[in-house]
Amino acid sequence: MWLYRSLLLFLTPIILLKIRRFKKSYVDYRAKEALGVWPAVEADLWIHCASVGEVLAVRPLVLQWREKYPNHRLLMTTMTPTGAEQVAKAFPFAEHRYLPMDWRFSVKSALKKITCKHLLIVETELWPNLLQLAKRQGMRIEVVNARLSERSFQRYQKFSLVSRPLFALPDCFLAHAQSDALRFEALGAKKVLVTGSIKFDLAVPEEVFEANWRRQLGSRFVWVGGSTHHGEEDVLLRTHKTLMQKQANALLLLVPRHPERFEAVYTLAKQFFDRVALRSQTPPDQWSDFDVVIGDSMGELMYYYQASDMAFVGGSLIKRGGHNPIEPALLGKAVLVGPHTFNFLDITNQLLQVNGAVRCQDEAQLERVVLDLAIQSSQRLRLGQTALRFAEKNQGAVTRVLAEIDFR
Repeated sequence: MWLYRSLLLFLTPIILLKIRRFKKSYVDYRAKEALGVWPAVEADLWIHCASVGEVLAVRPLVLQWREKYPNHRLLMTTMTPTGAEQVAKAFPFAEHRYLPMDWRFSVKSALKKITCKHLLIVETELWPNLLQLAKRQGMRIEVVNARLSERSFQRYQKFSLVSRPLFALPDCFLAHAQSDALRFEALGAKKVLVTGSIKFDLAVPEEVFEANWRRQLGSRFVWVGGSTHHGEEDVLLRTHKTLMQKQANALLLLVPRHPERFEAVYTLAKQFFDRVALRSQTPPDQWSDFDVVIGDSMGELMYYYQASDMAFVGGSLIKRGGHNPIEPALLGKAVLVGPHTFNFLDITNQLLQVNGAVRCQDEAQLERVVLDLAIQSSQRLRLGQTALRFAEKNQGAVTRVLAEIDFR
């Protein structure tokens, strides 16, 4: 642990800058909580989600748990203000705190204020001081929807003196797939079960269908770049420029992953097109006047996917590892991914094997696929329906998780 603590000490100025930036950008951000200054809280279950994606992923699990234990109290922690906003929206019955940064003093301070015996961590958000001190306080710790890419596995193996004691701390890992389970076991996890991905159990909110943005866009071809990163938007914009030479009324919905990049992506899009709108300023019934709409909103990714004919899943053209392809699949959309999908490797590979998605290795291939599918509506429909059947077939992880964990 001394190596980890030394590294944390070295990174302290950067962490403090991040807290300051959050405080400046979000009026409701409670910076003291990130430093471990918590008001007292009692809960029957504590769920930690890093940010928005994890909060959305855990929604089916929380709702089924709530139905089973209606009188139990729930505490949810996030690292980010956007995650906190999503908790307030999705789980108004839950108490929210910001997870303390993993300095030993701040974690100790926060844990003194909490009465709870059960901590669920969503995905692989493993903080050494938090795990060690929560175990010392007698908490049962499970990691739900646990996934570990080969790349991350190799990194942990290089520092096995630190990683093996870390992976031995949780009582159980409930893993995405057998490949993830084998990696956790190789790193020293005590108990690992394969329950599948709870992200398959994500229900498309009724509001998405009620809003029906797709209906408001008429017959024009619409495609979306969802959860994009720096280095991807310019590729998608160039592809859209080429597409518009063949389909002048095509529309690109470009949704950056991180809110701090909304303005930069809008500026970038203006370099390619004159008619660019911001979602925050332009309702969907006015999008017919634009070539590109920047999705500068949080928690609406499913709305953008519903509005599209085809969805490119971001983080996959660059070495970010890709984001969740299940969301567009559940809406029956043709799914495109880039070459880098190690964050969702098993899910993406299975989706590709059943022909529910298309992998584009580079910009040239992406352009060819987009241009082809833009005119081949029957092929798009086949891809989308295959993706939907695949997603529905793999549902049930939440039931398996609830069966494995004693929440009482």
